[in-house]
Amino acid sequence: MRQEIRDIINRAIDSQETLLPAAVDRSAGDATPIFGEGAPFDSMGLVSLIVQIEEMVESETGTAITLVSEKAMSAHRSPFATISSLGEFIESLLLEDARV
Repeated sequence: MRQEIRDIINRAIDSQETLLPAAVDRSAGDATPIFGEGAPFDSMGLVSLIVQIEEMVESETGTAITLVSEKAMSAHRSPFATISSLGEFIESLLLEDARV
């Protein structure tokens, strides 16, 4: 599941790159920044990326998730900081849903 989630995130970034001033440098792999200081997405770009990822996750896994939540906003480290942190957050949401 982990690689499937990373693929979704990367495909969503690919489709959003046309709206950015420059391509996202993913040379850091899963440590690639998404949002925050020095990251490619501003708040509006992040909203578009989140909506696309939520739609792709539901389409490809059959599970609807909500990335913007109290859990995300109260996290010590933002789940939107890097590809890895976002992937881990999505995976935790999918695992929670499987347990319900």
